[in-house]
This record gives sequence, structure tokens and C-alpha cells, in this order.
Amino acid sequence: MTTSVSPPDKTVVPDSAHRESLASFRQWACLQLDAVAQPDGEQVAQRNLSDQELSEKLRELGSAIHARPCEQPLSVSQITQRLFSAYEVDGGNIHLGGCQLTDFPFLRLTFTAADDPAQVVHVFVAHDGSSIPDELVRELGLLDLEPASKPYPRIEEAALNALVTSGRRVAAKGASSRDPSAVSSEPLATTLVWVKQANGKIHFTIGDTTATLPFSGWAKLIKPKPFVAEHSGVSTFHLAATDDGRIDAFEQIAPCEATGERLLIDELVTCSVTGKRVKKELTNPCPVSGKPTLTDEFTVCPGCEQPVSKSVISQEACDACRSLHKIKKDDPRLVWIMGEHAGLDRWNNWQLAETLEVYIAEASSLLKKLLVVVDKETLVVRHLATKSRLAKAWTPVLAEHRDELLG
Repeated sequence: MTTSVSPPDKTVVPDSAHRESLASFRQWACLQLDAVAQPDGEQVAQRNLSDQELSEKLRELGSAIHARPCEQPLSVSQITQRLFSAYEVDGGNIHLGGCQLTDFPFLRLTFTAADDPAQVVHVFVAHDGSSIPDELVRELGLLDLEPASKPYPRIEEAALNALVTSGRRVAAKGASSRDPSAVSSEPLATTLVWVKQANGKIHFTIGDTTATLPFSGWAKLIKPKPFVAEHSGVSTFHLAATDDGRIDAFEQIAPCEATGERLLIDELVTCSVTGKRVKKELTNPCPVSGKPTLTDEFTVCPGCEQPVSKSVISQEACDACRSLHKIKKDDPRLVWIMGEHAGLDRWNNWQLAETLEVYIAEASSLLKKLLVVVDKETLVVRHLATKSRLAKAWTPVLAEHRDELLG
């Protein structure tokens, strides 16, 4: 009977783009030891330790050395200073609506370089056991570490062991050998790097209204992000409020030039007569041009006698009255009008124009002209007038004579 023996795993020395001299690493390691040593003069002696003795000293600290990025924010105030300075709030203030800093354990495994014993290489592993892109290593400041302050954040021994196992697996994959059964050599040092993550909210308050902007990310990398306004959808760092308390981008708010009320710019329209930007509710669309016009900037057209914007009046008539064009008697619009007012069928030589609200129709005979203005929806005659072919002004038809022309 034979017993099969599994071949031992192949040990490989990891490689990494993150290198430093052994002398530099020794200096860093001594600082770590100094940070936890008792004030008994031991610090000086540590500078003279051999590599093996230094490694043993580091192991005496526990399963891992505890460190943190040098430039990492350590307090909420450091984060808020960076964030708040990016925003401007007209007539209001900015304050923190809560912020929590949470430490996450990243791992740094240090090995003697395979190609140069005077150098060491560092392999970095994220808190979830995955490898960390080189760019993120630099951004998080993992290449510049300092001793972490006691008490250290808590990590269960089983979780640490699992993280180290993942780290050595990542390190082996980064070695020059691509043997899937390979494992990394024993690291010179194992360092837990505590990286802070920040989660919180910024409150922008103007008057009685507050808008909220959440933020989340690694504390060292958090940058101000623009506030996205609920109403306009615009992204901004400059906030203001309308008079009715809606917070939005400063550039999306403007005063009504008629009332002075501060409104969103998409609630303002340009008056076709004055050119002023005014509240939409103060205007009506001109039936001729369709453009918004302040209600007190309407006038009655001398021809069709319909209220129109002053901007469409010229030569004693509105643009619609001046744009009459010849139509045939079977034009669907004219047929529709005559179906309601049969007496108009006695007239010929029709011309027609239309506005948003009415049909303006003109007919002529040998001696006279007829003008009829008909509501487009109800076909009610709004205005009826006649004149001789040589006259300039229209004469309104009296109510008692309307049926003679229309019936």
C-alpha cells in the first residue's frame, strides 16, 4: 500500500512597483518601534539591530504593525474645512448635518526584493482582500505611513489572518512566477494601514428652507461635489433661494422686473413689448404673435378690434389684419364659418387670416366690403363691420342689423 504525498507549495518572492531601500524601511520600522517603546532608552538600541533582530522585534508588536497614511484627515473638522470652502450660499449658511469616520483595515506586506537585497517591495491589499491599483495606492497615501495612535481600531484575529492570507495570495500572483500553486515567501513585515472613510451630509440653509447634499468616500480623497438643484436640475457650488423658499443654483434665479420677486429663470418670460423679464402669470400670449405680453401692454386693433400686443400694431392694423390672403370659397375654414352663418355665402372675393383665437375674414362686392371676426372654437362672431370700397375706416354693424348679414 502506497501513500500519495502532495507536493509542497512553491514559495516565490513577490515583486511590486512599490519599492524603497532597505535602509529607508529600517528607519521607518525603528520609528514604529519607538512609537510603542517605553521611555527607557531602548529607541537608540533599535537602530543597531540586524535585519533578523528587527524583524523579530516587529513581530513582537503582534500579528501586524498598526499604521496610517500621514496626510489622512483625522477629524471631521479637517474634512468640513475642505468641503465648506467650495460653496457659496447667498443669504444663508452651510453646516454639517452629521459625519461619521470609519476605519478600514488595508494591508501592506513587505518583502526583501528578489533582485536586490538592498531593497524591499511592498504589496498592498484592500480591506476586502482584493489588490489595490497602483494609482489608488498613491492617492490614499499608502506609500507614506506613520504610526497609528492607540487605542488601535479593533480587528478580530480571524479577520486579520484571512486578510493576510488574501494578501499573500495577491503577492504570489504579482511574482515573476505564474505557477498557480505558488505562495509568497514570508513577509519581512506585515502592516495594517487604517484608512478612514467618511460618510455625512452637508446642509445648506436659507431662511426656513434647508437643502441636503450627502458625501461619502475615503477621507483623504473626498472632494466637494456640486449641489444638484431639485427644481432646475443644474449643478452648482453657488446656491441661492427664491422668495418662496426654493433653493437652487444662483445663476438660475433672477428677479421679476415688474414685481421684484425672485423666481427661477424658467418661470420668467420676456414681454414682447417692453423686453422685461417678468413673471409668467403677469402676461398673456398675444393672439397674433403668440409671444408673452404684459397684460397692460395690450391694445385693441383698429381693424379686427381684438386685444393684441402693442408690438404687432403698425399702420393702424395688427400683423394679422395686414396679412390677409385670398382664399377660395371652398376653403375648409370658410365652409365651416358659412355653415354657421349662412348669410355670408352671399359675399365673394374672400381673404382670410387667423390668430391663435380668431379667423379674420374680409369679403367685397362692387361697392362695399365686409369684415367678420369669428371665434375659432365656438364660431361666435366677435366683430362685424362694413365700409365702402373707398373708405379707410370700418363701421361696426349694429346688433339689430347683424342678422341681415349673417342669417
